[in-house]
Parts: sequence; C-alpha cells; structure tokens
Amino acid sequence: MSVPVTFARMPLVGRSTELTEITSALDAVDGGAGRTIILAGEGGVGKTRLVQAAQAMAEKRGWTVALGRAYPVESGMPYALFSDALLPIIRKLEPGTLQTLTRGGNAELVLLFPALAPPGDRPALRGDPSELKPRLLWNLAQFLARFAAKKPLLLALENLQWADASSLELLHFIARQVGKDRVLLLCTYNDAERDGNATLRSTEQSLVSLGAATVRRLRPLSLPGVDELVRRSFNVEHAVAREFTALLYGWTRGNPFFVEETLKALVEGGRLYERDGTWLGWDLEALELPRTLRDAVVARTERLSPAARSLADIAAVLGTLSTYDVLRAVSGMQDEALLGALDELRRQRVLVEEGANGDGETTLDFAHPLVREALYGELGKARARMLHGSVAEALERYRGASALAHAGE
Repeated sequence: MSVPVTFARMPLVGRSTELTEITSALDAVDGGAGRTIILAGEGGVGKTRLVQAAQAMAEKRGWTVALGRAYPVESGMPYALFSDALLPIIRKLEPGTLQTLTRGGNAELVLLFPALAPPGDRPALRGDPSELKPRLLWNLAQFLARFAAKKPLLLALENLQWADASSLELLHFIARQVGKDRVLLLCTYNDAERDGNATLRSTEQSLVSLGAATVRRLRPLSLPGVDELVRRSFNVEHAVAREFTALLYGWTRGNPFFVEETLKALVEGGRLYERDGTWLGWDLEALELPRTLRDAVVARTERLSPAARSLADIAAVLGTLSTYDVLRAVSGMQDEALLGALDELRRQRVLVEEGANGDGETTLDFAHPLVREALYGELGKARARMLHGSVAEALERYRGASALAHAGE
C-alpha cells in the first residue's frame, strides 16, 4: 500500500561553491567588511533556495535578516523593494531608538517610505529639491550602518528584474557605501529578463566595474547533482534509480524546481511509492508534466510578444531540432520579424542554440523538453491539428523534390 508523502524541503545539492562564498561573506561582514553578492540564473534554478540557506546561516549567528521582493505589478512604486524589506524592521523599533539611529532624520525615512507616516499625514519636502535625493539616500545608508553596528544585517533583495528604477538606484548607492559596515546585500534576478530592464543592466555593470558587487550565475544541476538529490530524498541506492535519474535529468535538464515538482507529482500520483520502508516505482519509461510546472511555463510565455509566441507554438509542433531556414519556411515570417522573435525566445530561455546539423546549419531546441510539452498542451486539440497540417504542407514545399527523404518530419 502506497504512503502519500509531501516533500516540504528537498536537500540542497550542487551548490557547495556558492555556499562557501556566502559563508566567507558572512565571516567578512562579521569582521566589519560589507559585501554585495548578486545571484543570477534562469527561473527555478535555485536562487531563492540559496537566499533561504543564507538566511538560516545568518539567523544562527544572531544577525538581523531583512527580506524584500520586487513584483511586476508594483514596478511603478518608488523604493518598493526596500520598503518591502525594511518596513517590518523599522516599525518594530522604539521611537527613541529610531530617533537615535536616524540622528533625527525620521522625516527623511518617511519621504523614502511614505507608509511610515501617520494616517492622513503627507511627508513634506524640505530644503533644496536638487539636494533632497542625495540627502535621502545618504541618510538611509547611515541608518543601515548604525543599525548593523550592534547586530550584523543580511539585506536580501529578490527579483531585481522587476525592481523599480528608484530601488535600483538606491541599491547602487547602498552597495557603494557598505564596504566598512556589517551589512551583507544578497540580491537575485532572473537572467532571462535582465535585458528587459535597462536600469538593472547598467546597475549591475557599474557595481561590478567598481568592485562593489560580485555576480554569481547559477547553473542547472548536473546529472550527478540530480542523482544525489534523488538518492538523498528517497534514501535509495544509485544502482536502483540510475535509469530513472537519467530520465529525470533529460526531462528537466537539471533545473531544481522542475526536478522537485516532477518528483512531488510522481509521489502524489502514486507512481513513486513507499512500501516497508523502501521506495519503489523506479522503472518508469516516461514522465508527465505536472500542473504546477505547466502553470509556471505558461506564465512565462504569456509575456512573449505575439510574434514570439506564434513562433514558439510552431516550434512546439515541429517537436524536433529546428533550423533558421525551416522556421522561416514554416512560419512565413520575413527575416527581420523572424530574427526579432528568435532573439526574444532565446532571451527568455524558451529556445536555445545547439550545435550544427549534418548540413552545417545551427539548430535550435527548447531549453527544456517540458517547455515544449507545456506549449504544445496549451494549443488544444483543434489548433494543434490545424498547425500540424499547415506545418506539414510548409515542410513539403520547403523540401521540394527531397520531401520523401524527410517524411519523418
């Protein structure tokens, strides 16, 4: 009889280098040398998980932890990222303590974070307007330094790709100021969306060139990493789950979120089950797309332009490695439109360039098989049937006299 299991947390594997760097940063900040680390990578690669690990380590050391996240629907709210992180901490401070930490500059904090103002009060601008913003930024930097003097501060800021311009400007300023303070800035962003935020791109480039920040790009797990995750999660021997792990790795391409959600779905669906303390069901020959992953992929593709989404749907119907010429022939797009759509799909990590085929042409494939599966599933049977027909006719015209040799397509 199977036992339903819900995994609250799978082991953190394949991140020893990043954990060592975070530990070193915590040590340095303990000694009075501030640090800024930016974690970048595709969605689901494990950036938030590393932030959670850093949070646990910081709390174990007795640090204060402030966590802020940017949201796409709040991109127009000034300093929203810092408000999300710091307001809970500031509101807990006694008035006298806050007065001491700000050196009487409470009004400046209210201008940065209007939510601190009493109901009905609107912060008034004082002094030369041209000097106001530098004064606000400087006062917040000094507040953080004084706050962290008694207890080190981990300030974690996630989803920079959605941060408003004012928050990124403030991040740049703070990161330049904390070099001698007990503050660790730990930031994350989805690199598929970095180029869509010009302010983020320039902020990152500037901080790196100044030596004020370190950027670490997280890669998906390797096959041995996925194998370790499966073995540790289910207490199973490598030889027992070897073929299953290879199947899982090929399906997810090592994306930790995809791996975890697929395993959860297999357990909840009873395809992996526990009997007498031993996990069974490792002889699976195929995997299915969990609803959680389908929703996550669809949410990503909904932000694509119509041209890019149309091309992604065509690639999903083709199902095999595509080339530029094949996509042009099947889509009917002109070169400029096709190149623009392909650039967008590559930036969003929907399609990736693979090696050359037998004819020396660069091939394109989906970044993850399950991205193709999700897109194809969203077409619906009627639209999929229609696209299959039009794609087959276009391929036949494109191949011409050699069409029969490519009948498999």
